[in-house]
Amino acid sequence: MWELTAPDAGQVAAFEDIRWTPSSRLLGHVGADMAGNRAFALVGDQQDAFVKIRQAAARHLPVGDEGRAPDGGGEGAVITVSGGPGSGKTALAVRLLGYLMRRHPAAAPRFITPSGTLRAHLLDATRGHLAARELFPSAGSMRSTARQSGALVIDEAQRIKRGGAHGLPPDLAAVLAHVPLAVVFLDERQIIRPDEGTTVEEIRTAARALGRAHHHLELTGSFRCSGSAAYTAWVDALLYGTPQPWTGHAGYDLRLADDPFQLQEGVEHATAQGHTARTTAGFCWPWTRTRPRGATALPLDIAIDVPASHPGVPARTWRAAWNAATALTDPEDGSPLAPHSQLWASHTGGHQQIGCIYTAQGLEYQHAGVIIGPDLTWTDGHWTAHPHHSHDDALRHLTPQQYLPYALNTYRVLFTRGTHTTHLHTTDPHTHHMLQQLIR
Repeated sequence: MWELTAPDAGQVAAFEDIRWTPSSRLLGHVGADMAGNRAFALVGDQQDAFVKIRQAAARHLPVGDEGRAPDGGGEGAVITVSGGPGSGKTALAVRLLGYLMRRHPAAAPRFITPSGTLRAHLLDATRGHLAARELFPSAGSMRSTARQSGALVIDEAQRIKRGGAHGLPPDLAAVLAHVPLAVVFLDERQIIRPDEGTTVEEIRTAARALGRAHHHLELTGSFRCSGSAAYTAWVDALLYGTPQPWTGHAGYDLRLADDPFQLQEGVEHATAQGHTARTTAGFCWPWTRTRPRGATALPLDIAIDVPASHPGVPARTWRAAWNAATALTDPEDGSPLAPHSQLWASHTGGHQQIGCIYTAQGLEYQHAGVIIGPDLTWTDGHWTAHPHHSHDDALRHLTPQQYLPYALNTYRVLFTRGTHTTHLHTTDPHTHHMLQQLIR
């Protein structure tokens, strides 16, 4: 007769450490899908960076299922890849994951992003594969993943939380200390909160302190905004330098809307034409995250007063709902009315809600409408921040000087989501006048 005894502490710890590992065959299948997906095709400096990272992987990672020794010393390396909006960072990162899964499966490659929205879209894109959640672990598991993976791809790394620490964020420091090959994608001008942010120089310094080789690659191309580097340069001059007139380039459609009604009409029209079209706004209005049971509509939290513009046209108030904290469906037939906020940019019905920085960063759509809220105005020849108009709890306590760089970075992200068109509207008359002089 068997005698049952309770497991000891060591057995409990061993059980807790057990992790399901997808087979290399399944990983290879997902990787092949990624490699064959046109959305992840690489050109120009993307391809050059891909080749250089592959060379580093051959030197530092075991090859094949059997874990054959790497070609070089295998001492480990850290690679940073930076680039502006639309430079192809995410496409390269995902394509790299597919390659590492097929060529270096013994390294258990993983992809991590601190952007919950981007992770949700990647899981949605690979929802047919059982390995997806294992391949895209949550940012909260970065330290444990660093101890179990030999190759880690990190996208949107500037969003990693510092946790009150100075220097490199602790989670990223753990990656550099444990992972033989870490490839870190970031854009320092997309740091949008004071508790986030890391720089290439901080990563370089930390890698050298650990005795790790560091290589930096820069993506300079533009695969968004109709491939118009001129538009992204115009945005950077507008926000960080001397604003310049928009002269048009490569057919990119930049317009200024007189009011939010006009802005939303553009989104509705583009959607009716079969395009992906979304409106975003600065976080300048409250967001009601809960709603009554059985509700069939979202609360219209955003309200913008539009004064009478012409004789016979009365003053109006434009109202809209933020993206839904939880998906909204028709109680009768279950059809989608509003997608979950993390899938707002791509799922049916999202064009009828207003997105924010947290649901737009890292994504793109064909037609972008952007509302510049009262938290950022053009005053006396320069940008002025008004944090008391913000409803973002992470930012509203800052001084205007502290708030300004985060506001500029936020609107830079929102301005650069559209692949074909961007239509702007500002709630401030003086800012509208300034933009009228630039956008004709």
